This record gives sequence, C-alpha cells and structure tokens, in this order.
Amino acid sequence: MFVRHVLDMKDFSKEEVERLVERALQLKKMRQRPKALRGKFLATAFFEPSTRTKLSFQRAAKELGMKVIDFITEISSLRKGETDLDTLLTLEAMEINAIVVRTRKNEAPKYFAQHLSVPVINGGDGTNEHPTQAFLDLTTLYEHFAKLDLRVAIVGDILHSRVARSLVEGLNKFGANVRLCGPEEFVPKTFPGVELIAHDLREAVKDVDAIYTLRIQKERLEQVFDNVEEFFIEYQINEEILKAAPSHAVIMHPGPINRNVEISDEVAYSKRSLILNQVKNGVYARMAVLEEALRLDETVRSLEESMA
Repeated sequence: MFVRHVLDMKDFSKEEVERLVERALQLKKMRQRPKALRGKFLATAFFEPSTRTKLSFQRAAKELGMKVIDFITEISSLRKGETDLDTLLTLEAMEINAIVVRTRKNEAPKYFAQHLSVPVINGGDGTNEHPTQAFLDLTTLYEHFAKLDLRVAIVGDILHSRVARSLVEGLNKFGANVRLCGPEEFVPKTFPGVELIAHDLREAVKDVDAIYTLRIQKERLEQVFDNVEEFFIEYQINEEILKAAPSHAVIMHPGPINRNVEISDEVAYSKRSLILNQVKNGVYARMAVLEEALRLDETVRSLEESMA
C-alpha cells in the first residue's frame, strides 16, 4: 500500500508545492471548514521541544475533525529504555492514522517511515530538514507577493539550520534568487541552488524581497562555543540594517526569537515583519499537509461546495 510520508522538500515537485500552498490559502479563506478527516487520529510525538510546530499541527488536525494524541516523552516508557521506533510502533498498533515526529537525530523520520505503515510527517529532524516550516514560509511569501521567484536572504547559522535547508529547496523549485549570510564559521562554502554566499550583511540584503533571519540554536552550539551570541550580533536584523534593503523588503523568522540578538525588538513585530503571519499560516499549511498525507481526494473536498 502506498503511504504518503512528508519527510523532505526534495520529495515534492514544484506542482505539488504549488498545490499545497494554494490549498493552505484556500483553507485560510474558508469561513466554515469541512471536518473531512473526522474519526481519524493524529499522534504528535516530539522527542525535542516545540511550541509552534506542535501546537499548529494539533490545531490543524482538530480543524479537520481529527482527534489528537499528544505523546509526552518525559512521562513515557522512553524513561525505561524503550526506543523511539518501538514507541512509534506502539502508537501505530493503537490504530493511529498519522504521526508527526520531531527528533534531534538526522534522518530519523526517514528511518521510522521505513518501518511504519502510516504516514510519518517530519516536524524537524536535527540539522537536516523541516519541510512543513518550508511549506508555511512559502505560503506566507506567496500570500504577500503573489509569486515565489523572489530574492531572499537567509541570515544566521546556516550550517546547523534545518529551516534554511528546507526553505532553499522549496524556493529553488520556483527559480528564486537565494543568498546566505552569516559568520564564516556558520555558513558552508557551497550550498546547492544558492546564488550568493556572503559574510557582509549589507551586501546580502541590498536588493532582496525578503530577509529571513534564523534563530541562534544555543542548545546545540553552547557545547562548542562559550558565547555564541557574540558570533552573531553583527548579523542582527535591526533598523540600521534595513536601511540597506529595499523599502518593500519583509522580515521573517521561524521562531522562537532571541530578542535583540538575531533580531531587534523594534523590527521583530514592525509593519515589515511577517513573523506572526508565518505562525498563523502554519495552521493552514499543516492542514494542507495532513490532507495530502492522508490522501484526502476530490470526492471528499467536494463537501466544501455544499457548505459554501
């Protein structure tokens, strides 16, 4: 039986990404949404902390009529030595219909998908991929600009960022001009599909449509660097830096924000910021992803017409 896992942006064609982005915005506009996945169960199995991804998936599932089982690692049999895979196999045996997984281990969702017969949705795996973040980011950009062949600067710790990797893969499908910028220690020398790799922030933002600043992942980096903030302070997105960017350029951030480190307070929620739009669109993008993973077909979607 074919199962539609959501593991990696590379698994989606340009046409599929377009369809999911359009579907997310369609769902957003609906006053009343059909409970098209009523009776199905979603498990959120997060082996790493999360607020936005976890809660937006839970909200998305409930909007579609699903019931949600929230697996909490701290009070589970993981404490007794059970493996992550055995945990997920246990959830599957309880007739869960789909599982959203977040883990610190690169490629772990792919490994889980090889052993499970229900859809596995990658909610972020280590420094590897975060496909549903890319879907909500593309949805937000398309909603604002009505196109995706944009100039986008991604700023910060590129080397350890699953968000950057997935977003670049998504933007590349639409011929976007992507440039990466950050401290030399945190930016790879080459990156597939990237036009410019820079260490001068003003150069990177000078003609962009969007500036996407990344969170400093202190939980990963403080084991190696004594004060990671000092590496990034010169790459802070603030009012002074915005003077080097076009007046129409918008600001994005995947959250959570380290205030006045990678982004200043006056910029974070300014008129140019799309950060809260990203959060809102996360619900609708993940609704579209759940429909895709659970193969919601046009027969079911026709219910919407009778509700219009």
